[in-house]
Amino acid sequence: GSMEDIYPQGPATVPKHFSRPSGRYRRHAWLTMAGLALFVIAYGALAGWFVWMGYGAIAAAIGGTRPVIGLVAGGGAWFLAVFMLKSLFFIRRGSASKDVEISRAEQPKLFAFLDRLADEAGAPRPHHVYVSGQVNAAVFYDLSVLNLLWPSRKNLVIGLGLVNVLSLGEFKAVCAHEFGHFAQRSMAVGRWVYTAQQIAGHIVATRGALDKFLDGLSRFDLRIAWIGIVLRVIVWAIRALIDSLFRVVLMAQRALSREMEMQADLVSVSLTGSDALIDALHKIPAADDAWDRTIQFVNRELAAKRITRNAFAIQTRTLTLVGEMLGIPDYGQLPSRREGGKEHRLFKPDLAQPPRMWATHPLSHEREENAKRIYLTAPIDTRSAWALFEHPSALCEQVTAHLIGQREGAELVDTAGSLQRLDGFFSRIYHDRGYRGIYLNRSPVLGVTRAEDLATPSPGVTVADLDRLYPASLT
Repeated sequence: GSMEDIYPQGPATVPKHFSRPSGRYRRHAWLTMAGLALFVIAYGALAGWFVWMGYGAIAAAIGGTRPVIGLVAGGGAWFLAVFMLKSLFFIRRGSASKDVEISRAEQPKLFAFLDRLADEAGAPRPHHVYVSGQVNAAVFYDLSVLNLLWPSRKNLVIGLGLVNVLSLGEFKAVCAHEFGHFAQRSMAVGRWVYTAQQIAGHIVATRGALDKFLDGLSRFDLRIAWIGIVLRVIVWAIRALIDSLFRVVLMAQRALSREMEMQADLVSVSLTGSDALIDALHKIPAADDAWDRTIQFVNRELAAKRITRNAFAIQTRTLTLVGEMLGIPDYGQLPSRREGGKEHRLFKPDLAQPPRMWATHPLSHEREENAKRIYLTAPIDTRSAWALFEHPSALCEQVTAHLIGQREGAELVDTAGSLQRLDGFFSRIYHDRGYRGIYLNRSPVLGVTRAEDLATPSPGVTVADLDRLYPASLT
């Protein structure tokens, strides 16, 4: 069908300024920018001071009485200036190019869909599109100091482990969230901080030619080695200082990062309604778990010299089998009935919350509140996200082969054979429903409220006692 038929409808009306950055977001952005400006000034001042000191020492040496000490001191200061300035000139290539790239010619519907969605979100269209095996979608790009001035072109990576479980409406919401990160001008702050973070990380962590030179110098004749040793101590001090300074910026950036996620969620909600993104979030943990089990299965098969043809068929069957084992009929899917529209909630706050200070992503129940605070209704499109892809099973097989790589002496097994072996694995006795999923790496003390109950001596054990050992409440 045409793109009109396949493109899920968005909300009929969206309040003006619905996805405009909140006061909280702007406050965090200003704080982060202030921290970043201080960092840049301190960094520039230190590098400039080394240049100036070196110049002064060498000028004094040329016209003075102790030329050797002056030249050594000046040379050392200039060395430190070069050490600091060279870290600014690096390019980090985006990392996902290890994945399978797809083109417009191969996937016309998907590209038409992504173009339209990016345009609606007011975001740049993706430059390259890749597919991976992961349960994720993400944007990545090349990075250098120039990106402080203008953005580099964005690439999109789509995890087929995610496509495999989402509906068309949910997939649109997830992609809209990714585009939402680049939709607003205010997102530039995030880009600046991210670029500065990479530069600081580069200085603190990367060891290059200058470090090798200092190492060599320090092992030389002691009359010269002391210069290398002194410079190494100073370089270590500079790295420690930059690391400490940048931690302050990172604290502010983590708080901003949470706000950016909330903001990108609102862009997604404005294009897909309040439910689709949260529905997708609800499905992801089970899909993730099934994908981990799929990887384990593929590795077990490889150990037996068998190559799995389609890992995504294994993921789908694993979701069903784990659901049966846990006795949860809608495992990894949405609850069959929705109560109360606007009031309907899929996530509850957890008992123990992690400290907010270090979290870069908001918790799921916070994202749900944010998405449903102003409730936008949109038709729920339940068709499979695979509807956007040409030849889905061929693509799944291509990505599976790419993940597994070349394997000498292993035979390619047809998918039916792999599924049969998977079923065999799940029919093992410890996967029996009667054990309530206890053997599934779940805690065996879920049914006990007090520590003493674990140590109560039992007289004789009967079959009834065994039934009490795995009560239905543990499911």
